[in-house]
Amino acid sequence: MVKCSKRTREGWALVDDMVRRWMQQRIQLTQDYENIVTPRVLEEAEVSLSFRINTFCQTLVDYVSAGHFEIYNELIIEAKEFNDGSLSTGIDLCRAIEQSTDLALEFNDKYESQAHSSNLAHELPRDLVELGRVLNHRFELEDELIFTVHECHRPLVA
Repeated sequence: MVKCSKRTREGWALVDDMVRRWMQQRIQLTQDYENIVTPRVLEEAEVSLSFRINTFCQTLVDYVSAGHFEIYNELIIEAKEFNDGSLSTGIDLCRAIEQSTDLALEFNDKYESQAHSSNLAHELPRDLVELGRVLNHRFELEDELIFTVHECHRPLVA
């Protein structure tokens, strides 16, 4: 087995922690999405739809931004550091993920303000279904990216 330097192990651990926190954001994003589609309890149903949409939009932008401006960059740096052939696949996956960002940001721009969201209530179900489909695909690609570029190194840094 190839040995890693202490610096490489520490860097990997930092990225691992960052990815773990980001996955918590993903959980919050899916919960916020579900709270729009089907509120779980009566109290959530009583919270205005526009407030739930606004909360979701904030979480959506935070999640997408963290991916693009933090996580993906760190994963690509890690792939370069390990120099094991995962860099090319990682870059390709990042490009594929990027396509979903536009739709997420368009959804945010369309629904982020309460004034906009109440005027667009008739379009919301269709837009939510499309966004949900795109986010599911994005999550699959992100999981593949994490596995291909990060998790595969876990045995090396242990």
